[in-house]
Amino acid sequence: MEEARSTRFVSTKDFLDKIIPVDSDALDRIYDALIQSKDKLYASKRWKGFPRPEAKYKELDLYPAFTKTANAIAKVARDVVGEHEDQVREAIWVDYHSKVPQTLEEGATLIRPDCALAMAFADPSEAPLLMRDAQSEKSDKLRWLQFVAAVEAKRDYEQKDKELISQLLTYLRVMMVEQKDRRFALGLFLSNMQVSVWLQDRSGVLGMDEPINIHENPRDFIQVIAAFAILPAHRLGFDPTMKLARGTLAPIHTYRITSWGNDRFNLEEYKKTNFGTQWVITTEQGVFITLRALSLLRTEVVSGSGCIVWAAIRYEDRAIDPDVRKVFVLKQFWNSDGRVDEGTLYEHLKNVTGDSDAQYIGKFEFHEVVKIGGEIDNTASLIRGGLEPVTVQMEEQQQSLKRTRVTDPELDEWLHFQCVDVEGMQLISRFFAGRQQETKPPKRTRVRIVLGVFGCPIKFFASRQELVSLLLDCVRGHRFAFKHGVVHRDISAGNLLIALRGHNIPPSAHSETQDVRGCLIDFDHAKRTRTVEERKITYDADEIRRLTNMKLYHVCTEEWAEQVTDEVVSRAVHLVKHRYPNESSPGEITIRATIYIRAGLEYYKLSGRAPPPGNVYTPEALGWDGPLLLPPEPIRRHVPERRGEVRSGTLPFISVKILRAPNQVAINWRRSLIPPSKVVHDAIHDMESLFWVLLFLCITRAGPGGERREDFVGELTDFPNVRQDQVARLRNVVRNLFDGDMATIASYKELLFLNPENFETDILCHIHPYFEVLKPTLCRWWDLLVLAYAFEGYEYHNIHAFVIELLDMAARDLASLDDSQQTEDTEDKEKSQKAVEKRINYLRKVTWAFSRSQASRPTSPLSDMTTPEKKTLYQYSSPLSSPPSSPLTKKTRRGD
Repeated sequence: MEEARSTRFVSTKDFLDKIIPVDSDALDRIYDALIQSKDKLYASKRWKGFPRPEAKYKELDLYPAFTKTANAIAKVARDVVGEHEDQVREAIWVDYHSKVPQTLEEGATLIRPDCALAMAFADPSEAPLLMRDAQSEKSDKLRWLQFVAAVEAKRDYEQKDKELISQLLTYLRVMMVEQKDRRFALGLFLSNMQVSVWLQDRSGVLGMDEPINIHENPRDFIQVIAAFAILPAHRLGFDPTMKLARGTLAPIHTYRITSWGNDRFNLEEYKKTNFGTQWVITTEQGVFITLRALSLLRTEVVSGSGCIVWAAIRYEDRAIDPDVRKVFVLKQFWNSDGRVDEGTLYEHLKNVTGDSDAQYIGKFEFHEVVKIGGEIDNTASLIRGGLEPVTVQMEEQQQSLKRTRVTDPELDEWLHFQCVDVEGMQLISRFFAGRQQETKPPKRTRVRIVLGVFGCPIKFFASRQELVSLLLDCVRGHRFAFKHGVVHRDISAGNLLIALRGHNIPPSAHSETQDVRGCLIDFDHAKRTRTVEERKITYDADEIRRLTNMKLYHVCTEEWAEQVTDEVVSRAVHLVKHRYPNESSPGEITIRATIYIRAGLEYYKLSGRAPPPGNVYTPEALGWDGPLLLPPEPIRRHVPERRGEVRSGTLPFISVKILRAPNQVAINWRRSLIPPSKVVHDAIHDMESLFWVLLFLCITRAGPGGERREDFVGELTDFPNVRQDQVARLRNVVRNLFDGDMATIASYKELLFLNPENFETDILCHIHPYFEVLKPTLCRWWDLLVLAYAFEGYEYHNIHAFVIELLDMAARDLASLDDSQQTEDTEDKEKSQKAVEKRINYLRKVTWAFSRSQASRPTSPLSDMTTPEKKTLYQYSSPLSSPPSSPLTKKTRRGD
């Protein structure tokens, strides 16, 4: 995986100078103040309180020594340099080893660092509050949300110990998962004698090649601690373009939160989960306030795009009626260098005019490259300072995998949450035996896209008719993008949107007539190719005519010879000549063309279409009137294709051809005698993915509204004996097709395609009864895919026309159900009614997430935060006065 190629080490001096720099003059003054202090914090070439190496001591003896020393250094540094609005406002180093920090996500693995730099603690004397009864619901808890940095401490450690380093990196990843305004995270690895600093960003991990001896090099140790106290917050990983929304209070940067006054840490502002936390985000084209996160899936894999998607409104619209104001989709991610920016693709498609199918993809508003202080926010220069890696040697060890899952209760979508995992071990193991990657880590640049479309996933469909209509819209949207040179490459249930026409929720939308459309979104795996017009294949018409006019023996002897026009024969010959450009034998061409015509006629009859006029098949009747296309070679790429890039998509829905690439899956129908060509992700593979989406819904859902089948709830023994075998087979099919690992899914899909006759008996028998009427559609679609892959003919190159035709047929079949059948489906109608209500309730929950009452005090999100009476960072103005209220004395909500 990409993360395994992305760990780098740089010289300790470079790390100090570029990652955590402190002005040399300021550092001298801090150093002098510490050396000359009455406390004698550093004397006789040792820091006070640290156990001597020859003495017997426990690991926990390191914690108070470190936190006391670090807090003293930080206080002196702030006194010397002064306080600024762009710094972390209030934080202390806390002895943390006996307390598990709390996460917003229930079920997350419970882990804890030994020490941490935690925000919203004004005085080290508050730290003992952390030791209160962890089991009490009333006890207040320090949370990962408050972390600035994490510390892993050991009595002795080796800088090259992968297992220990992986533990520290685990903490950094959790910090980045919890804190959505973190661009990167820093952590310390500490022993009695030395310390090293590590950085985790979206490109991977950066570490010091050699640790700092804290006693022999006190100045370097002081720089490490001072940097956390005085550097601008963006140098510590925070995002200055994001502020935490606080209802009627002015939004605030999380790093400016305190333990007192109006700006104190308040867990209520983070809602129940990361999905509900609201942010005020400043872009080059205005300020937005998020209503709710729609997707956090890719933020859980830290080394990667870190994609997060919010529903949002413009900040100035927050006082407008939620049913009227325009809702946007704001997407932020870290784009890998060399990959086409998704915003650029949307912009390219927006510039296409005169095509009505444009309405079926996300409406593009704008996109931007995020800048901080005028500099582009990327991992290579702004975060890592352009540092070049050095080679180190590591020792190989093993680590187990622990994974939990989190879900947004409103979306009911499972997300993967990596806590203690093999990722860190794989990252570091690349340097075993001194092997350093020759290539640089992937440069990632932070970008944002704003779309003027809002809705919910397709699983919230209200009826079978609506489901088919939504799929038709999405196919048209895909055809539009494909026609104009964009291949989507990631068709999934989550990327097919039920979009509201316009921007408002109809006030009485409690029926199937709700004005919606299907919409294809999420082009972050898409690629630019030549347009369909540029890919059209020209052929030698005279040569094709000569072969056709030979009254080919194999064609003439077929019983259907008089039923096909010469143009059908010509197009079959054209296909064979395209697939076999060097074939000159008329006999070979005849055989292959004849087999293809026979297969095309057979599919026509299986598809349920009426015979053509006069029972004569033309290219138009067979769907062979479209062009053959050249492979979709990418254009405007600046780097070579990365290894494994051909596998693009969401695993349960990826095409079998893509899953098996670069190996071939030779799918034959009636012995096509045409071997498969090299796999290049094309429209056909996305249409196969769409097929799997429909099948997934028909097998796993109990009807409209996304309701899951009861067959997937509970243990097998909970079902009657007569049903246990049926439920077990159903679950096995779902596991093999959708829930298994890549090898399992790829093998099962391949087996189906190699034995296509088993699809109906092994798969369709498990369709939920509600979707029974869609069985013919699924059968036709399956036959279409098999035919298209077997010959790679007109069905392959013009797949959109064929899929649209079969979905149109399904829509007509559903609409033509007689009145008696409609009457019998009263229960289905009630389900549809509830599904629409559920969908509207969800959409209202999002759009009303920020109500007008919360905006009763209009404030500017860009204004500086006013503070109450001035207090110092590490002590109150009077040691005799009572401290202000603290988040540690605040009652926490159930489940915290």
